[in-house]
Amino acid sequence: MELPAETNGGRKVLTIGLVVVLLLAFTIGGLLFWVSRKIDPSGDPGELVQSIEIPTGSSTDSIAGILAKADVISDAGLFARYVGLKGAGPWEAGNYTDFRVNSSFDQAIDVLDEGPLPVGATQVRVTEGVRLSEALAQIAEQHPGVTEDDLLLALGSGQVTSDYLPEGTSNWEGLLFPDTYEFSDDATATEILQTLSDEMSSNLDELGYERAETLRGFSAYDVLKVASLAERETGQPEEERGQIARVIYNRLDEGEPLGIDASILYGLGRDSGELTKSDLEADTPYNTRVNAGLPPTPIGLPSMAALSAAIDPPEGDWRYYVLVSNEPPSHLFTDSYSEFQRAKAQAQADGVF
Repeated sequence: MELPAETNGGRKVLTIGLVVVLLLAFTIGGLLFWVSRKIDPSGDPGELVQSIEIPTGSSTDSIAGILAKADVISDAGLFARYVGLKGAGPWEAGNYTDFRVNSSFDQAIDVLDEGPLPVGATQVRVTEGVRLSEALAQIAEQHPGVTEDDLLLALGSGQVTSDYLPEGTSNWEGLLFPDTYEFSDDATATEILQTLSDEMSSNLDELGYERAETLRGFSAYDVLKVASLAERETGQPEEERGQIARVIYNRLDEGEPLGIDASILYGLGRDSGELTKSDLEADTPYNTRVNAGLPPTPIGLPSMAALSAAIDPPEGDWRYYVLVSNEPPSHLFTDSYSEFQRAKAQAQADGVF
């Protein structure tokens, strides 16, 4: 049997059909991409939300609305449907303090599953890298039962103890672990500070700081100083803490001044800002351009990442580093002074600092 010849009309219908199918595919693909980005936004979660109160009797829809208003999730309606599909909830009423901006739906659900703070409890967050004075201010601001004076008196009383506080030293800088804690509302200043001290000691034990002399050739307290310097100097990349720690050890081995601006600022009682010629010549024990060796104490509360980097830094012959980018903050590391000078000049020309 002879088939009829293909007509122009038939080809047009086929073409139109193909276009319709492709448009549907693109539309569906775009919709699926949009939904996936709502469920799991790109990038890491943002800053912690100070407090979110879930009222008694809140439905899933109302909880979704509360979270969306606080920018924890991106879409209340989609979140409510997602919760229904997962069979999650119901959740307790109360005060939640672990939500983060730009969370995925699953991350928000995890926080809800953990439940609110117990009645009569307060959550206290101490930020990584802050100075002791700032840490005490954070504690007093968040815990209703203590003041900064209470905390200072507790540290000075001798009732707060640490295995890593050198004998004859009364300066507690660097010896409290920065983290998120939960305390009863009637916790005393001594109880709060002892918890932070014990947490630091436990982490130092875990990392092997009791063997610091063998591992690094420095006392545990000196390695803690290195950790605090690396914490304050590091940029965005996690590995920079280890590289900065290695630079510090290499310069100590060579007997070279460390020249770390964060330490100079600490000695001047400042957190940041440009250092003038007179600042760089200031006669303080924390001026690591003028004085060889490590500063007399840590200069802040190092994170677990910095503590780990200081006790076990990567191998490398770096002796210099310079900030070369602000977005994100990152440094160039080198063992060449001329390369360091060129990179510094370029960074200054680019307006990095």
